[in-house]
Amino acid sequence: MAPGTFIEPDLRLADSPDPNAALGIPVSHHHHYRYASHLAGRSSIFDSIIARLGQLDYPFDDQCTLQYYFDIVRVLRDFAGEFGRVVEVGTYMGGSSGFLAGCISRFDYDLDLIDIDARRLRSAYERVRRSFPESIHRVRIFHGDLPTYVARVLAQEESGKVLVHHDGSHSFNQVVKDMASLFFVRDKLLAVIAQDTNLRGGIHGDIFVDLALYAVFGSEVRYAPIGTACEAHEARTRPDPDTGLYFLPGVPEGVVIPMASNSFHYPHPHMTLAEILGDNQAASNTA
Repeated sequence: MAPGTFIEPDLRLADSPDPNAALGIPVSHHHHYRYASHLAGRSSIFDSIIARLGQLDYPFDDQCTLQYYFDIVRVLRDFAGEFGRVVEVGTYMGGSSGFLAGCISRFDYDLDLIDIDARRLRSAYERVRRSFPESIHRVRIFHGDLPTYVARVLAQEESGKVLVHHDGSHSFNQVVKDMASLFFVRDKLLAVIAQDTNLRGGIHGDIFVDLALYAVFGSEVRYAPIGTACEAHEARTRPDPDTGLYFLPGVPEGVVIPMASNSFHYPHPHMTLAEILGDNQAASNTA
């Protein structure tokens, strides 16, 4: 099936002891929330989510810090009552998805998960289903990218205000396209949360999430930092010998951009969503 539509979860995963293995998704590290955290006791909501996620007994990778997930929960609490839908762009193995889903019953919203990899969508969905079965009926999975979702879903459906969590492509051009597509549903957009704003890569990596945000929302964009910031002496501020990836010291792991305090500097008002969709549609037509 070509990307660009909601897909069904893989019901066979419910009987699998290891959904990621069943889906053919490799796991490098096993992160487990059963382990004690320095954040324990600071938020009853966060603690309850950790307890649920900690019951999962199969391996998975998560790429954000626990502080980032803690801050995600805090952001949802602070905006509670102002939005009716959360849209997560880029699920990986459902790390952020679990925390977003864990807040559904408390703050009353729907959750749409978006990824260009159908396997990862189903992996995230299954992780959410096992951890928060009472909320899974409010979760949908969209196989595609954000501009296509904006055109085919957000621009068509009634949703109230939307909060977008972006941890998809980190390529400068794609992040610009993703953010620019939101211009066309700006009346529905409450805030954008973006992850890996401190990440860089090799010369051909084009990894500049923070600069893409400046390109769309202007150099004076107002944001709140979330997650952690690396110290200059940490090893992860130096390029990884295998991937070339590294983190900028002193730069936040993620940001929250409230639209009440910001505006779009790009695209030009005369541009159309079809122009932004151009490259994505061409890719879909050849998929």
